[in-house]
Amino acid sequence: MGSINSSQAKHKEAQSVLHRNLGSYIQHGYAYYRKITDEDNNVDFIYEEVNENYEKLTGLKDVIGRRMTETRPGLSKSNPMFIEKYARVAETGIPDKFEIFLETDNHWYDVSLYSPQEGYVLSMFDDISERKKSEETLKKSEERFRRLFENDSIVILLDPDTGNIIDANHAAAEFYGWSVEQLKQMSIRQITSASSDEVKVNMDKVRTSKQNQFLFRHRRADGSLRDVEVFSNRIELEGKDILYAIIHDVTARILAENQLQKLSVAVEQSPAIVVITDPEGNIEYVNPAFTLVTGYSTEEATGQNPRILKSGLMPPSVYEELWKTILSGNVWYGELQNKKKNGELYWDQAVISAIRNKKNVITNFVAVKVDITEQKKMFAELIAAKQKAEESDRLKSAFLANISHEIRTPMNGILGFAQLLKEPHLTGEEQTDYIDLIQQSGVRMLNLINNLINVSRIEAGEIMLQVSETPVNELLRDLYAFFKPEIDKKGLRLQYTTGLPDSESVIETDSGKLIQILTNLIQNALKFTSSGEIDFGYNRIDGTLEFYVIDSGIGIAPEMKAKIFHRFHQVDNTLTRNQEGSGLGLNISKAYVELLGGTIRVESREGQGSEFYFTLPYRHIFAQNIRIPSPVIQKPVIIAPAITVLIAEDDAVSSLLLKKNLAGENINTIFAVNGVEAIEMVRQYHEIDIVLMDIKMPLMNGYEATRLIKELRPDLPVIIQTAFTSKEERENAKKAGCDGYITKPINKIELHKLMLKLLNR
Repeated sequence: MGSINSSQAKHKEAQSVLHRNLGSYIQHGYAYYRKITDEDNNVDFIYEEVNENYEKLTGLKDVIGRRMTETRPGLSKSNPMFIEKYARVAETGIPDKFEIFLETDNHWYDVSLYSPQEGYVLSMFDDISERKKSEETLKKSEERFRRLFENDSIVILLDPDTGNIIDANHAAAEFYGWSVEQLKQMSIRQITSASSDEVKVNMDKVRTSKQNQFLFRHRRADGSLRDVEVFSNRIELEGKDILYAIIHDVTARILAENQLQKLSVAVEQSPAIVVITDPEGNIEYVNPAFTLVTGYSTEEATGQNPRILKSGLMPPSVYEELWKTILSGNVWYGELQNKKKNGELYWDQAVISAIRNKKNVITNFVAVKVDITEQKKMFAELIAAKQKAEESDRLKSAFLANISHEIRTPMNGILGFAQLLKEPHLTGEEQTDYIDLIQQSGVRMLNLINNLINVSRIEAGEIMLQVSETPVNELLRDLYAFFKPEIDKKGLRLQYTTGLPDSESVIETDSGKLIQILTNLIQNALKFTSSGEIDFGYNRIDGTLEFYVIDSGIGIAPEMKAKIFHRFHQVDNTLTRNQEGSGLGLNISKAYVELLGGTIRVESREGQGSEFYFTLPYRHIFAQNIRIPSPVIQKPVIIAPAITVLIAEDDAVSSLLLKKNLAGENINTIFAVNGVEAIEMVRQYHEIDIVLMDIKMPLMNGYEATRLIKELRPDLPVIIQTAFTSKEERENAKKAGCDGYITKPINKIELHKLMLKLLNR
């Protein structure tokens, strides 16, 4: 009994010591066992005490007083070494420590065994299943790492603190051109184009897992530079952190990407339209030029078929040929008239082809197109201009033939009847008839020359308006009186109509040009009317006066209406035409009407006469007793006697004509044949009252002679007489100091009036 009490006391004392020493292990699971042996000498252990962590780690509860094999069935068979270790510690008192996998728990444990007294075992343990799993994973990872290291394309290991190369595989040695041993003596800074600071920053990013992919340029042993892509990860190897860097040579890829980038920018910025479709023809890509030309945005076009651009004006055969060409692997070239989003038509010059993969299967179609609308327009205009030029050349040829005819005909009359005047024994009546015919031919030729000059002035923009108060009704009456004799001679009827009372018919316009317009239209009607009547007049329509000239002549074919106002054009331009004329009258009339602010048009049916209408602004002026110059010939003006005239003229015929025109008027004439002689005569003859100066003379022209004469006698009047009629000639005459200007052929009455004006007589 005493020994039993002594054993219990020792046990309690051992437990007390145990509890005092377990303070540092309280976080572990522990169990206190007592060894027992049954009648078959089988060893087992009874739970004496466990802590809370034991229950948490093992999941076993209410185990005090129960056997170990009872709480863990099958333990003896699955883990016989487990109980054996417990028994050995209980018998010998020698501690033990081990790791064991309990199949009953499916867990790994780290176990420490102690024996506070014989027959008892203290077990302290941790669940190390996760650690064992990590170790297994690490072991597998290290094996995999070694395989990768030896077999990957390019691998180097780096010290993350210094950047020194710890190791490198054979692929790295082959790529860089240094041996593995040489690489292990180098730093990453020696092979990269990046700065030391950049290398350190990038290694820190890898260590902190902020970034593990980088692009660099690396230098090789031969000095060449290559673009590389580096994938770095931080790993633990043999207890030390290192950087594991896998390096890929991407020089070719970077080059291709740069090329693609250039191509992409070129396509995006190209003025040409680029469209890419799938094999079914659905749009996958359009560049900005497509949007700029068609008006469809990228979003609107994507997924659509290019038929949204069809205008419906191209023949179906064009599209059939297009598809046949590109599906056969060839490139289609052609022009397409398409339609924009807003409905506007435009022209494309297109190049379309298929894109095939390595298996020769069509993956896409690409179309590169250029908007050639303006070029087509210009080409059409060039064709039209060419046709117009050819037509103009034809008309000019016909016109020149007509002009030649119109000039030679009156010249034939002038020269022919002048020759007949030399015949002896002519009666006075015959002489008078011949002279009248010569004069008529001269007037006809002068009218032709004046028309040509007017056309030239219109083209040069030299026609000036001389706006004045114009009584329209009186102007119409004078025209009626002027044309009535000729109308009667042809057996026609002539009538005119005034649309306003005389007091309201006074307007502000250029009366001379209005007379010219109406004269041209009436003469035109007279020329093409052989029977019937000619009516002319005007009506007021709101703020305009609409003038008209209506005849019952041959009329105008519909296709000719737009052409009769053109220069060099007549209804009949052939050599067999029945009417004389240059074909310039209507062109001049149209130019004058537009210059006066109006419009002109014609209505006609072939064989039923013509109706010409033109409008002028109605600018009414309240005035009375206004007269305008009548188109009829005026009577000669008589000059007072005792006038001396110097005639500077190198042409003998012109000199004689001037002498005859001035003869019988008590005018003394003296002559000079050039400018130098004219100056000398002015210096010698102080009685000269006025000078008639020709422009074109030998030794010195009329302008220079006039300038020097004005230096000698500033008050001596000088009249320039010339066959030139341009505005420039008039300006030159004014600059030279001329007082008057008269054109050849010289009208005797106009010359006398100008002389009287300059002499104040």
